[in-house]
Order: sequence, then structure tokens, then C-alpha cells
Amino acid sequence: MTINWSQMHTVEAVRAKADAAERDRIKARRDTAIAGGVTLGGIGFATDDVSQQRIMGAALAALIDPEYSVQWKTPDGFVTLDAQTIIGAAQAVRAHVQACFDREAQLLAARAAGEAYDLAAGWPS
Repeated sequence: MTINWSQMHTVEAVRAKADAAERDRIKARRDTAIAGGVTLGGIGFATDDVSQQRIMGAALAALIDPEYSVQWKTPDGFVTLDAQTIIGAAQAVRAHVQACFDREAQLLAARAAGEAYDLAAGWPS
């Protein structure tokens, strides 16, 4: 009988696989939080990747032209946004996204330090 050592699972390999799976869980939770949206002045703004691009493009137009305004689609329908509101929305979206990455960093640091953490808690809403 021949033993195929290439099929052996080392403790290190098992730990590395579990670590990668947990990092993937944290990343997935971050992505869910990012897409959760923000509200500014009673107006809801989507924060998924495509929506981020759109609001940043509108913010650039608003920076170039302070008189710029746009019909913006929200979960409740279209609203007219002036340049100042567009820039504020872009800042709120960016702050939300950064807060999600900051929470991910906290969780990964806790994991690396061997500390307990709650994957469901502490995310921006």
C-alpha cells in the first residue's frame, strides 16, 4: 500500500483555510454594510458601487459648476438636488463607505490579536 502524502492536511493548512474563510465572512459583511445606503436631510442615497460612482460624478460636476442641479432618483422617487446638496451627499456616502472599511479593520485586528468580536455589531447604518 502506498501513501499519497500530497493529500495530507497539515494543521497549518487547515488553520490557513479557516482564516481565509473568516476573512471572507468579514469582507462580505463589510460589503453588505457598504450597500446599506445613507440618509441626508431626509433623502435616501444608495451606496452600492455603481451609486457611489454616480454621486461622485455628480459631485465633480457640482464642484465645477456651483449652479449645477440634477434630478436624482431616490428610493422614494426623483428629487431635485442643488450643487451644495450633491456635494454633501457625496461626502456622506464617502464617510459611510470609509466607516465600513474602518469597522472591517477593527475586526481583522481583533482576530489577529486573538480577541473575541461580534461580526454583526458595530457597522454603520
